[in-house]
Amino acid sequence: MYTRDGLNFSFLIMICRPSNHTLKNKQGFTLVELVVVLLILGIIGINIGTRFFSSSSFSERKVADELIDAIRYTQHLAMSRNGTFQIVTSSNSYRVQDAGGTAIANPNLSGDYTVSVPSNTSLSVITISFNGLGQPTPTTDSNIVIGSGTPFTITVEGETGYAHY
Repeated sequence: MYTRDGLNFSFLIMICRPSNHTLKNKQGFTLVELVVVLLILGIIGINIGTRFFSSSSFSERKVADELIDAIRYTQHLAMSRNGTFQIVTSSNSYRVQDAGGTAIANPNLSGDYTVSVPSNTSLSVITISFNGLGQPTPTTDSNIVIGSGTPFTITVEGETGYAHY
């Protein structure tokens, strides 16, 4: 026992000095735990990897985004020019035109607004017209299917002309 001026200091020595039994209780991961974690990470990696390295879904998504932009541009033209404008899709392209069938100039590129889709992507065939109020014809919801397998479906709302997937 360590005393000084009548005080007992033995408890300080016990607190400051580490004991051997606390080091023995610290353990790492077992081999089984490490294998299970690696197995779970491998399964997650395979699922995510197939989605990232499949180029067909990316090209279909790109076509869907560009087609929605074209639909909104067609609606905007109809409202700003107070006329009837159409978007016409075929199995491998889409086109923005006026009611007479004359192609509209593409604001982003030179030439008319006719866009061919990649060879591994297909579209459903449909014609949607917009009047000066931006309302589509037909007045029911219209669907444009892009691709096959797990396709994107663009819906043009019959009441408002809002396009989304």
